[in-house]
Order: sequence, then C-alpha cells, then structure tokens
Amino acid sequence: MQKKVLSALVTGLLCSSSFLHASQSMSAELQGTAKQANVIVIMADDLGYGDLGSYGHPIVQTPNLDALANEGMRFTQYYAPSPLCSPSRAGFLTGRSPFRTGIRSWIPMGKNVALGRNEKTIANYLKDQGYDTAMMGKLHLNAGADRTDQPQAKDMGFDYSLVNAAGFVTSDLDKAKERPRYGVVYPNGFYRNGQPIGTVKKYSGELVSDEALHWLSERKDNNPFFMYVAFTEVHTPLASPKKYLDLYEKYMSEYEKKNQTLFYADWADKPWRGTGEYYANISFLDEQVGKILKKVKEMGQEDNTIILFTSDNGPVTREARKWYELNMAGETGGLRGRKDNLWDGGIRVPAIIKYPHHIKAGSVSDTPVTGLDVLPTLAQMLHFPLPTDRVIDGESIEPVLEGKTISRTKPLIWAIDMPYQDDPVDMWAIREGDWKMIIDREGNPKYLYDMKHDTGEVNNLIGKNPDVRKVLRADFEKYKNSIEHDSLMSARGEKPEPVDWN
Repeated sequence: MQKKVLSALVTGLLCSSSFLHASQSMSAELQGTAKQANVIVIMADDLGYGDLGSYGHPIVQTPNLDALANEGMRFTQYYAPSPLCSPSRAGFLTGRSPFRTGIRSWIPMGKNVALGRNEKTIANYLKDQGYDTAMMGKLHLNAGADRTDQPQAKDMGFDYSLVNAAGFVTSDLDKAKERPRYGVVYPNGFYRNGQPIGTVKKYSGELVSDEALHWLSERKDNNPFFMYVAFTEVHTPLASPKKYLDLYEKYMSEYEKKNQTLFYADWADKPWRGTGEYYANISFLDEQVGKILKKVKEMGQEDNTIILFTSDNGPVTREARKWYELNMAGETGGLRGRKDNLWDGGIRVPAIIKYPHHIKAGSVSDTPVTGLDVLPTLAQMLHFPLPTDRVIDGESIEPVLEGKTISRTKPLIWAIDMPYQDDPVDMWAIREGDWKMIIDREGNPKYLYDMKHDTGEVNNLIGKNPDVRKVLRADFEKYKNSIEHDSLMSARGEKPEPVDWN
C-alpha cells in the first residue's frame, strides 16, 4: 500500500504538458479579476526558520514581518530550492531545479559560472505580460556585475537594477594582508543598471530599501510591476545602525561591545561575541521591509499587490564552518542542520505571502511547498502561460492560498554540489508525502526520515523501511536522469559535471 501511494504521488513526473495545463487553469474568481496584480518578492539572505518573532524567536523584535504574517499566510513547511544562495535563487526565479540552470553551488567571483542564457525568470515572464520590472540587492547568479560574457540583471528580465553580484557587499578586506582587519560598514560593490556606484554612505539594507522606494516613486506609467528586493542581511559581515546594536546590548559580550567594528576573521582567537549583533541585524532588516510595505500602502496599491517574503536558505548557526561565519547566531527553530546541508535546518525557511481579499489574513499552512512553486503559482494567479520547451519542476500552490489541499504530482527534490569542502556534504534529498531521503554524492541512500513524526531528523530509518527506500530511490533516479538530460542544458552544451573551484 505504501508503495502504491508513493508511486501515485509522482505519476507523470516528466510529463510537463499535463502540469502546464493544470498550472494555467483558473478558478472562476480569478478569471473575473480584471486588474493585473503587482508582485513584490522580498528575499532575506541566510535568515533561519526560527529567526523571526512570528516563527517563535523569543528575543528578536520583528514587528513589520510579524504584521505581514497577521495580514497574510505563514508557511510552516516552505523549502528553499537549495541550502546555498546562488542555486537557491536560480531555482526560485526559474521554477527549475537549480542543477538544470547551470548553477550547482555558490558562485565565487571570477569563475565561469552563471545562470544559463536560455533560462527565463519570473521577471522575463512578467515583462512579456507588460509588467515593469526591477530588482534591488543581491543577484549572485553570475561571477561579477562587470562581466560582459555572462548574463546580467537586464538579461534576466529586469529593466531596472541595483545589484550586488555576490554575497559580500565589499571586497576591501581582500586588500588587508595583516591582522587586525577591520570590518567595512558601508558597501562598495553595487552596480546600478550595469554601472558601479562606488562606496555609498548607507548600510546595505538601507541602500537597497531606499532604492526600492525611489523606483516605486519614480514610475511614470500605470503598468503593473514586479519588484524583486534581495537584501544582503543577515549574511556576514553584519553591519547595523547603533540604535539596533544598543537595543540588544545586553546580549553582547564585553569584548564585543568594545570591538564592534572588527571583522569576523579577527575573532578566531577572540572571545565569543554574543548574539546581540545578529539580533540587531534581523531587526534592521525588519525595518527595511517595513519601509517597503508602508510605501505600497501609501501608493494605494496594497489590495492589488502580491507580497512574498522568504529567505534563500537556512542560517549560519553557532556551528561556524568558515572563518567569516564565526560568532553568528542563526536559529533553525529546532530543526537539524544549518546552511550548506540538506537537513531541514538548511532548507526549511520562513515564508509569508499577502494578497488582500484573496488570501485569508492570519492563516497558516503546513503544506510542504518549495520556492520552485512560486513561478507556476504566479502563472496561474496572473493568467500567463508557461513554455512547453522546458521542464518546470515547481507546481502551482494556488489552491493552498485559498485554504484548500493539493496532491503533488512530483516529489520535492534538492541538490547541492560541494566537493571542495574538507568534508563534502551529501548531494541530493527527496521528499514525498511525509518521507524524506538524503542521498550521498555516489547516489546511495544515506538517511530516511518520517517527517511527520520526526521533524528533528534524528531517527534514521534507512534500513527499516525497505519498501519506502526502494520507491524513493527509483523516483530519485528518474528525476536525476531528467535533470542530466535537460533540454536547455543540452542546448547550452553543458554537462552535469562539478565545477572546478580551485
């Protein structure tokens, strides 16, 4: 019986045409909606599942995001497409498993890795529908904002952009050869519409939110708009205004209070900083989100705007794995793992969506969904077709937003390629219903969890449920084969091989 149920869940896994037909069907209510809705996606960087007040953090103050949750739907089982930034963002924007897009791990500066030119993002699709499109913040879908040989924000559908190519907002520390190396408060790595803007006397989050407000204020037409706001908070190095540092001063060590400008690299032989700086950065992020929400209301566009807030992957917890991760304090809400791995702590993240009169205020969904679902969901809600020349891995969750249930026709799947680690992480994970399996780099099942009864992923059932293991393994192999023979990858001449990171 278990085998039949699991097999039914993935019937038609590779039959994209039936999925496209389903994703484009519209409810009577949506068919009667004449005015095209605006769309705003707000993406945090490395924000953990347990890092917001509305997700149970006992200390951090996030009034704006908590209010957003009270006005919309909060997801308790929303999964990022990947446990790392670049592949997660690629999957989110394209609705395709990141490996299909040409991005298998995070992208270091200077490497020959970027989003495939024949990929289409949410911005491309909405631009085709007459939307004005803009992005502000962290792009990280190529190896540099100055690269003419790689697609940039405009190629990805954004008419207007203020982007930072990678995770760090400055490269000044690379010039310092001796310790101590002091942190840089103000960013210097942003490009506006392809042109560098140099050092700006604003914190990164403030720069990004102000740019979003400016773009909204300067729009001259009545077109619907899509705005993608990708903050660099709470990625290291953290920089927050003094008022927020003071707010959490009691959570800082005495040493940190006296050395707040020292960069994390200089803390390898220093005392623990305390959690206050991390808390301050979350509240600073919350303030920036609040500015955007307030602006939408002032514009009179609140009722006609879909707003989604989420994070690209799980947090950096106190378990630092790199020198720049020391003294972080991300919370997973009790989930196992953290950024970089495939336990839920690395991929389950906060997600809140608001669309007045369409999504019930204060509602909570525990349906497992993924960032790959956002594109097909928007396609159904906004009535635009998805192409038939590519596999879209996500599925529309529009019924979930209406308080209904869905039966997925595809498993949830994650992949990450990190062979350059001293201890390489596992490569694949697959979830169907309540069952989740993690698979190593050789394709061998390693962990099997019953997520309904073991949310902490501590009871490995890999040798105790052979029928479930067999079905999940077979479905994984089908999915893996589909990715390795992806039509867009083939058209680009790509092979599913690990990137040379040396």
